[in-house]
Order: sequence, then structure tokens, then C-alpha cells
Amino acid sequence: MPFHFPGHRATTIIVGLVALLPILSSGAEEALAARMEAYLKQSFPAKIREVEVKGTTIHVAGTLPAGSGECGLVEIPIETEAGEQPKDADTTSIHPNGDGSFAIDLPRKKPRGEKNYDRLLSRWQIIGKADGAPLSAAHYADEVSCRSPQLPPATLKSKKGLGGWGIGTLPDEIKELGISAVTVNVMVHSLVSLSPGDGKTAFEWRGRTYYAQDKALEGFDNTFREAEKQGVMVSAILLIPNPAKDSNPVVKVMGHPDATKEGTFAMPNLTTEEGVALYGAALNLMAERWSRPDGKYGRVHHWIMHNEVDAGWEWTNAGDKPDIVYMDLYQRSMRMMDLIARQYDPNSRPFISLTQHWANKGLAKWYGSKRLLELLQGFGRTEGEFPWGLAYHPYPQDLTNPRTWEDGQATFSFNTEKITPKNLEVLDAYMKQPALQYRGKMRPVHLTENGFNSRDYSAEQLACQAAGMALAWKKMAALSSIQVWDYHNWIDNRHEGGLKIGLRKFRDEQGDPLGKKPIWFLYQAFGTKEEDKVAEPYLKTIGIKSWGEIIHREEIR
Repeated sequence: MPFHFPGHRATTIIVGLVALLPILSSGAEEALAARMEAYLKQSFPAKIREVEVKGTTIHVAGTLPAGSGECGLVEIPIETEAGEQPKDADTTSIHPNGDGSFAIDLPRKKPRGEKNYDRLLSRWQIIGKADGAPLSAAHYADEVSCRSPQLPPATLKSKKGLGGWGIGTLPDEIKELGISAVTVNVMVHSLVSLSPGDGKTAFEWRGRTYYAQDKALEGFDNTFREAEKQGVMVSAILLIPNPAKDSNPVVKVMGHPDATKEGTFAMPNLTTEEGVALYGAALNLMAERWSRPDGKYGRVHHWIMHNEVDAGWEWTNAGDKPDIVYMDLYQRSMRMMDLIARQYDPNSRPFISLTQHWANKGLAKWYGSKRLLELLQGFGRTEGEFPWGLAYHPYPQDLTNPRTWEDGQATFSFNTEKITPKNLEVLDAYMKQPALQYRGKMRPVHLTENGFNSRDYSAEQLACQAAGMALAWKKMAALSSIQVWDYHNWIDNRHEGGLKIGLRKFRDEQGDPLGKKPIWFLYQAFGTKEEDKVAEPYLKTIGIKSWGEIIHREEIR
């Protein structure tokens, strides 16, 4: 299908730009999906080679076929869907050199209505001067001027991490377990307000005024300062409440308008200028505050964008959408965090959060991890690569059964139905493919949520739980793409559907509150001289004589 310019779907003009309708018919969604597919596959005669956002200017350079003559460079706001064009947008004339090359510097800030907004998030496209037809794909910024270019990356002492960590409970746990990384959930809407009031501090972003919720921010400050004191890497999991179920005025603007009540959380609203402005203001508030060189408020090193997006119908809902339309929304959310955060921390990355469901998507309204990664690759190839990472959740095939070595749906093929601890080598091999790399280097893989259930607290079940962990650790210890394992959950939680996947028993467990399970002592031993001694009993549980028997050494494809 040839690329069509401009996009032929119903629009409302606001400040000369397309404001996309919040709810589309299924037919319109399918038509949009077809245009996106064609756009990602199209070969364009011209190319934008680089976009660099500097302090006050944006540098754009590219090439056109020799003799192209005068063309136009159009700005596409991030609320515009991939392959679509804003209407009546300003076009800057470009005059290529004889060899077709050009370079132009544009002001970074520009009036938009009555507001002077930052064009950091925009992408740029070459169009024909006469007919407005696209001559290149659109291209986001590759480089962003950074406030603190020497800010050091996190240093990992081991691959041991902990999910759902917080201060106030068992303050010595990080040290006792030898933890190097933690994840912390952040409800993004809770940090900002649309109106002034007590306990709120005004701030501006993109020419709009919002109000920071001081108490909420200070609570996270305490958490992140303690994490920095403990010397651990912090990954914040950014969650958006569902506007279909939440009447909070911030949620109504920030959450995706198509979200349905089936979703626990929602995709951010990237369909309107107002939604992008509020969401971006919150992202900028977090990134600027928690990336300071002086560490005044603590540090967040990475940003996990939403939760298990391949199961978006349940965990990051944006309505019932074709996979490519859904991924376009999601990758724009990732790019927003990437571009905003790199202004303050050159090492910061957004991470895509995915479930164990790989080539088999799991449920009818889900998408499948492999498919979404393929689509993310496609958007990167077309509109510019960016430094994202993978936050994977390789639970056992049956979340209630810790005996992951029996997982029949986990095979050693790129087309495996699921990736579980049994076949982690598949994930490692897949991410090491040259096409998945960023500037010649592997993208980081963090196992940010997975754990092993003990169906009860009997000795047999606790041994199976620990054996599953031992198998997973012995595999990932040898896989160079996997940087960290944020074990989930730290403490058994009565709100996790009956699962008992914690290192410790329930806080209110009669007779043994917060009791350490055998898996706690095993996790403590990993990476120390006691590792093999503490892990040895679980060889018998699995039915093997050595840990070498679980390692897959054949080629995976």
C-alpha cells in the first residue's frame, strides 16, 4: 500500500494542528494500522541523517537525491501518530547542496498559540515543496544536550535485585542480601496537580503551569535517598491509573481516552496536546528532580514504562487496538521519557515491560512479547533508534508451580510459546542479534519481575520454590545480556491472587511474621563463596547431578 499524504482520517483543527479523535471505530483503527504498516516498510528517496537538540537550537541534517531543488522540512508533534501529518503546520524551506546534502539550525522553542513550547519531543520530515508529499521518514532527536554529561552510570555489584522494595521495613535487608538494584512503583498522576493549593509548588513545562504535589514527591525523595545511601541502582516503574475507573481530574487528562474498565492501569494520553503536555510535565518533573548531580533528592537511574504492555488490555489499557497502533502509542511514551531524561542523565534509559508470553500472545486481546519487540524495532529503524532496554518478566509457565524445569511451552527456539527460567538462553540469544543492538552494543536486559511460588509453607513446597530460583540464577549468571534480576516479591502479599512468591512469609503470618523462607538464604548466598554449598541440595529436587546439565549450549534460532 503506498504512503498517503496527508493522513485521511477525521480530524479537528486546534492551533493549526491535528487533534486526534479520542475514540475511533474499529474500521478507522484498521485503516490506521494499514497506513502505519506501509509507512514502516516504505523506501523514501530522502533521509534525515541526524537531529541534535542543543541548548537553544535544533540541528537537522540530511540528504536528498541530487537535483531535488527546494524542499520543505516539517515539524511533527509527538501527539501525531506514526505516518500521519499535522495539517497547516509551518514548513521551513531547505536548499540542498549540489550533492543533495543539507544542514539547518532551527530555534528550539517556538510559539504555539499563546505558549512558547520546547520542540524537544518533535520529529522532523522532508516534504516536497510543491505538493507536500513526504520525501523521507520522520526522525526524532538522536542527541540531546545534557545538563550533567559527566553524571556516572549505576554500578552493579552483582545481578541481585529486589522488586517492590521500600524503606521502613527491615532496613538492613539490602545489605544482608547483597542487593545491587531495586524497583519502585510510581503512580505518575500523584505527583502533579492542575490547580494550586496548600502543599503544592508551581512549575512550568512547555509554556504551561502545573503544580507539584510536595508531600508525594518528598515520600519518594526519602526512598531514593536511602537507595543511594545503600549504593543500589533504582528503576522506577511508571504507572498511569485508568480514567475509565478513576475520576481524578489529572487522571482524566493524563490517561488514554480509549481505555476501558478491563484495564488495571492505562496508557498515557498521547492523542492531544493537552494530554502530552501534562504527561510530559510529570516526566520532566521526575527526571530533573531525581537526576541531580548533588543527589539532593536521591537518584532514579532508569524508567520502566508502564507494566507488561504485551498484556496491555489488563495492565496498560488503551482500548482494543491493532498491535501496531498500540505499539505506536507505547513507543511514543518511551521516546518522551528517553528525550526528557537524557537532558539530565546521559545514562538513563526507558525500558519496555513484557510478560513471559513470547511467540504465543497468551490471550485474544494480548499482543505477544516477540511481536511487540519486532514492532519496536521497526519504529526505531524508520524514525531513529534510541537507547531503550528490556524489562522482562520470565515467570514459570504456571505461576503457581515453581517447578520451572518442567515447563513444556518453553523451548529453545525464537518461536517458543513462552520464555521462562527454563529457556532464558532464548532471550539472551535474541537480544544479542545485531538488529537488536544499539550503536553496536547489546541493549540491557533486566528481569524486573519474576518469582517462584510456594503453594504452602511445607518443607517440600519451600524446596521446590528455592530449586526454581537456583535454576534461574545458574542460567542467568552465564548470560551476558542479563544485567540484573529484580526478584519479585520481597515479602508474601495477600493481594497477589493467593501466590506466595516472597523471600519472606506474610507480614501477619501467625507464629512467624516475615519469616525467612529457604529461598531467602539461597538468594543471600548467590554471588558469594557459599553459593554452591547452599544451592547443592536443590540439585536433587530438580533431578540432576550438576548445574551444567541445565545449560543449553546449542545454537538458538
